[in-house]
Amino acid sequence: MSSAVERFLEPGGLLDQKLERYEFRPQQVQMARMVADALEGRHAAIVEAATGTGKTLAYLIPALLSKRRVVVSTGTKALQEQLFFKDIPFLQEHLPRSFKAVLLKGRRNYLCKHRFEEMERKPAFRSAEDVRMWPVIRSWAGKTRTGDRAEIEGFPDNYPTWQELSVGSEACLGTKCPFYDECFVNRVREDAQEADVIVVNHHLFFADLALRQTGFAEILPSYDAVVFDEAHHLENVATEYFGLQVSNFRFWELAGDVERAMESDEVSVEASADVLEATKYMVKVAGQLFDRLLGVLREGRHGLDVLDGIPERPAIDEALAEVYDSLDDLGGAVRAVSALGESGQRLAQRASELSFELKQVMNCDNARYAYIVERRDRGVFLQAAPIDLAGLMRRKLLDTHDALVFTSATLATGGNFEFFKRRMGMLGFEREEGPSVKPVKVEELILEPVFDYENQCVLYVPNKLPAPNDPKFCDNVALIVDYLLKITEGRAFVLFTSYMNMNAVYDLLVDTIDFPVLLQGQASKREILEKFRATPNAVLFATSSFWEGVDVEGEALSMVIIDKLPFANPSDPLTRARLNLVDERGGNSFAQISLPSAAITLKQGFGRLIRSKSDVGVVAILDSRVAHKSYGRYFLNSLPPAPVVWSAPAVKRWWYQRHPDALTTRG
Repeated sequence: MSSAVERFLEPGGLLDQKLERYEFRPQQVQMARMVADALEGRHAAIVEAATGTGKTLAYLIPALLSKRRVVVSTGTKALQEQLFFKDIPFLQEHLPRSFKAVLLKGRRNYLCKHRFEEMERKPAFRSAEDVRMWPVIRSWAGKTRTGDRAEIEGFPDNYPTWQELSVGSEACLGTKCPFYDECFVNRVREDAQEADVIVVNHHLFFADLALRQTGFAEILPSYDAVVFDEAHHLENVATEYFGLQVSNFRFWELAGDVERAMESDEVSVEASADVLEATKYMVKVAGQLFDRLLGVLREGRHGLDVLDGIPERPAIDEALAEVYDSLDDLGGAVRAVSALGESGQRLAQRASELSFELKQVMNCDNARYAYIVERRDRGVFLQAAPIDLAGLMRRKLLDTHDALVFTSATLATGGNFEFFKRRMGMLGFEREEGPSVKPVKVEELILEPVFDYENQCVLYVPNKLPAPNDPKFCDNVALIVDYLLKITEGRAFVLFTSYMNMNAVYDLLVDTIDFPVLLQGQASKREILEKFRATPNAVLFATSSFWEGVDVEGEALSMVIIDKLPFANPSDPLTRARLNLVDERGGNSFAQISLPSAAITLKQGFGRLIRSKSDVGVVAILDSRVAHKSYGRYFLNSLPPAPVVWSAPAVKRWWYQRHPDALTTRG
């Protein structure tokens, strides 16, 4: 198959003939060859493919030529849309063999026709602002063929009332639904049964994987191979699905679904009264529990042991006991309503699962998990997260799948994949039942960069700036940022590792910068990005969500400034537990986790700048530890091969050598 793949990608091949502005890239052929070998040989492959490689076509073409059903799992919505609305249609038009492709999302992305009808009959908006969007939703609902909320122009990502218009699997009426045959979810899943390529995101893939372990259900049809694009996200997503999470919102959603079920004409008044009374009691005691937690928790993530020994702990334990009893009572009351049938059994099962999971988290009795409580505004999230994911990934993914491709622009650290392989369970690790297991067979490839970083980019690291823990750090960062922005006349991302630093530097500069300034949080991410592209000489101050998945080609983005090395917060309970585990096993947690994790994030931030062969610009990392600490060389070796300068005037000289007209203009 490799030779057939090469014929499509080499000069004179399909892409050369059909793709406008085609440029032959040997790296793309190398990657396609390795993907073809992995699919044919039924083994794993890891490929780091830098921006500009053309990796989506490098795995789509061999996947389609393999004539196997392939799942392509992505980390971001932007890549999903590129695959399904750009790359796949191109191949459907020009590839000699016809094929079917489906974009499959989680249930909550699709309109539930039954819920929509209920909303039409009995409006129940979660906020007054949501009412304004209702005419747009109604108009769209009358003509959509997919029911995918992404079709709605200008639809907010966090539209609260969408929860009332969509339904999770636990509350779906199934065959009892009057719209069962017209259901958007059923239709797209039927299409997936016939598809050659199924595009999903990592969340949906691992939700399916978790369900398959139970043996009772699945989301995806059977498939032969998986390509994980943006594979650097896998550990975080898998952690979520192999752990447990209970929030106050799960209680309120259960209560709402029970109350909705009681509106059925088939349920007697007496039965309904018993269930509604049990629901009301559950809501009451759960509200008391979460109010007590809100009263003692600060905003953010904490180890669950933050509750140990506090004066309020006895009252919290008493509230917990009442919640467990209320869930048992609710489950029994719902089961007694035979008229509800299968949907009633599912509601009762949800009450039982909620009680079980809450006990598992609050008992904190499994040393393999980190127990976390997180407060976000009025939301409280209680979590049990697996500390060592390697064994879980080995058993649940690697031992049950053979043809697997892992790719991203940022997977290698220190010139190899050891960090990624260890986290994914591909190397020897401690297993619950005893000794370590043999490594998985995996082929590896780190592709050379496509772009000419030595001439297109310069990396600036100040060697005299105070360390990030210095009280004057933000003041000094503001001075350097101001100097650098004058060189490129704005046109910059200023990226921070924390909101605190972002806001501090923004406040120092907002009234002094001569260019349009945007701040993350002033509007949605999409709106801010569109405004940045449309505004000449704009400067954006942002945090982690703009470190990756953001593309701005051309002069609109000429500089990326990063405030400091993006080390994970060691006080985060899950990070702390993972560091401690490595140290307890005789390893070096800083070298094995802290350094490579930060290097991958730093590469993502660096990667915002050069997005095409014509881009030219500056990356500035304002962390003098790169210059003075022994691990500084590790970070430099992990980044693309741009020349490094150590002073701001050197940046200025480099910039004007490439932009002599700018120097003339500024006099």
